[in-house]
Amino acid sequence: MTAADTGVPGAGAWALRRGDARLLTGAGAYVGDVVRDGQLWLSVVRSPLAHGRITAVDVTAAAAAPGVRVVLTGADLDRVPRIPIRVVETPRMAARLQPVLATDRVRYVGEPVAAVVADDPYHAEDAAELVDVEIEPLPAVGGPDDVTPMWEDGLDNEIAEFRATNGDVDAAFAGADVVVEADFRVARQSGLPMETRGLVCEWSDGFLHIWGATKFVHFTRRTVAGFFDLDPDRVICHRVDVGGMFGVRGEVYPEDFLVPWAARVTGRPVKWVEDRREHLMTINHSRDHRHRFAIAASRDGRLLAFRSDGTIDVGAYPRPIGARLPQNLAGSFPGPYRWTAFEARCRSVASTKTPSGTMRAPSSAEAIFVMERAVDMVARRLGLDPLELRRRNLVPAADLPLTVDMGDGGVHAATYDSGDYPAQLDEVLRRCGHEAMVDEVARRRAAGEHVGVGHALFVDHSGMGREETVGLELDTSGTFVLGTSATEFGQGLEDMAVRVLADALDVDATDVRVQSGASTAHAGGNGTFASRSTIFVGSAAVHAATQLLEVAESRAATLLSCPATQLVRTPDGYKAGSRSIAWKELAPIETVGRHAMEEPTHGFGIALAVAAVDPGTLAVSVERVVVGYDVGRAIDLPAVHSQLAGGAAMGLGGSLLESLTFDAQGQPLGATFMDYLLPTAAEMPPIDVHVVELGGVPGNPLGVKGAGEAGIKGIGGAVANAVAAALGAPAAQGVTALPIRPDDLAPLLPSPVTPAEPSAAPPARSGSAARRRPAAAVGGVLALVAAGWLARRGRKER
Repeated sequence: MTAADTGVPGAGAWALRRGDARLLTGAGAYVGDVVRDGQLWLSVVRSPLAHGRITAVDVTAAAAAPGVRVVLTGADLDRVPRIPIRVVETPRMAARLQPVLATDRVRYVGEPVAAVVADDPYHAEDAAELVDVEIEPLPAVGGPDDVTPMWEDGLDNEIAEFRATNGDVDAAFAGADVVVEADFRVARQSGLPMETRGLVCEWSDGFLHIWGATKFVHFTRRTVAGFFDLDPDRVICHRVDVGGMFGVRGEVYPEDFLVPWAARVTGRPVKWVEDRREHLMTINHSRDHRHRFAIAASRDGRLLAFRSDGTIDVGAYPRPIGARLPQNLAGSFPGPYRWTAFEARCRSVASTKTPSGTMRAPSSAEAIFVMERAVDMVARRLGLDPLELRRRNLVPAADLPLTVDMGDGGVHAATYDSGDYPAQLDEVLRRCGHEAMVDEVARRRAAGEHVGVGHALFVDHSGMGREETVGLELDTSGTFVLGTSATEFGQGLEDMAVRVLADALDVDATDVRVQSGASTAHAGGNGTFASRSTIFVGSAAVHAATQLLEVAESRAATLLSCPATQLVRTPDGYKAGSRSIAWKELAPIETVGRHAMEEPTHGFGIALAVAAVDPGTLAVSVERVVVGYDVGRAIDLPAVHSQLAGGAAMGLGGSLLESLTFDAQGQPLGATFMDYLLPTAAEMPPIDVHVVELGGVPGNPLGVKGAGEAGIKGIGGAVANAVAAALGAPAAQGVTALPIRPDDLAPLLPSPVTPAEPSAAPPARSGSAARRRPAAAVGGVLALVAAGWLARRGRKER
């Protein structure tokens, strides 16, 4: 087993990536920086109500406002386009697709009703407030329990249902010694990239030029072309820098029609950039889960079976991701454990909230939280150490590869392709000093502190999409140019591709250039999602390099008048004896590389957290986080480290702070950073990252597994388990929701918190040095939350 550097590297250990200096010095070119000659600005008029019938839209005052060029409504269209489904479409979706402009009924606050185009953003926004939209209110639909119909098709609000089944669940539960059952929930969140959405569109000589498309460049291109009855070749998506994606940016939204439509109507370039309030109201939301979960076990600590009945509130309309959320959810529960049987029923249900889509680790992070809390509850019932219970039930290395059948309920079987889960667990525990960590927590608990250690184990699937192609050209300057429609948004795509190609071609990295994120970079490709870039783009680049070298070798042999067997490849080209030929003399050569695989890869991961609860304010402080993950092989170790650490930081926000709430009328209550709380860098605890490279990955020539989502997956479970351990019995059983806030803990504690007897530490697998308890903790924002809760409690008592 090999494990890479496990902590934050020392000074000078990491080199800047190719684009870092440009971005750090303010030379980036984001969509907000795009300025076209004669450019106009668009502002979207949005519904102020969550549900209602539109009775009139009066644009008279707005159209007469200073600087306004045109005001557009659905009445100006012969046919109002609807946003199509990209994957996992179900029969009910066809009649429930979102129109790009609401014309008869609105179903969430922020739904577009009209668009104002003006000379600058200020006039556009001012005029947008003058559009008079009359709406007859209808009852808001608050969630899965609300049966108020949202459509007039006579059907309920369910969008999709999936089931994952394996074995005889009834028999397993009937024969169990212990059954634990609980209700879990995860709040609504969003990915929240630093850069909000934006778009610039310009028509020229029958071509539509777009700046701002990300994630799925070619799907966006095809969809927009369909909106305007164009051949996709007449839509050109230009590359821009992207300030984060996290699953929420890059899908097709109503603005992807509105902005090019406005540009066509006015004959001028049109720009739109949303503000943060608009962003929080209208970008894809995610999470918002409820689960009724039961787990069965034997008295000797064998996990036998589980049942899950899960519901996802997906908001007003199905977005292009279709029913991927409930499908992912159903398939994510089994995790790294051996089961005799299981059943997971997962539904997505509409409400009058912002539509939902994917967010980093969609549905799998939620499933892992539920499962890992339930496993801890079983351990408590059995009187076993939670980590030891997990170790007893891990899939052994000898069973890999293992295919987990999911039945015929629409969920694909999962093949755990490689790894050694027990050995990796022990390795990560050794490296993070787990024995000393547990001993220190036990000492503090004995002294009266309310502190605990929490664990979560998980399996991360990565590399979906089945196929990817890239283009590779050797140009006449001797430079190797890789073209991919995948997008660089900070994850290190371009540096990875340079490393892979330089190694495959045996050339200097300075001789390799990457063109990405534009429709002109490469005509094929599926996009950037599901931690797939290294797996698919990297593997396709290797294939392209292999083909290019075959052509180059043949040409070199011809030009040097020698058999190919006498050629020696060098970083500069080829040589045969005293004669040589440079790469540029062999140019031009163009090839297309392809990589395909039917099954995603599956990597095993470990998350640990140390958390303390203030008995006076009930504020939760996370003092330390550990993430260990098997990537198979790390092509770019700093990038892998950063992805895992960044995912963990994002997971902490969802575990303690982030929640998009709505009132009874469907009004969003978290549309500003005053209400939607985020942890800052000052509140981040130390995050120890352990990159493990076990190799043996069979699905791709690089032997890699994705890492973009692994860092977040176990954090919710680990933090919740740490808080539960800090509270002790009986309050621990009530830690069943994310985020964990003082308001949620208060009902669990009718009397002051008292430490439970600490469970015995598991046997040490190897020695480790004691680690000093870090002072940093996630507490600043939570202290304010706690203070607010105490103030409210005081008012109630008075």
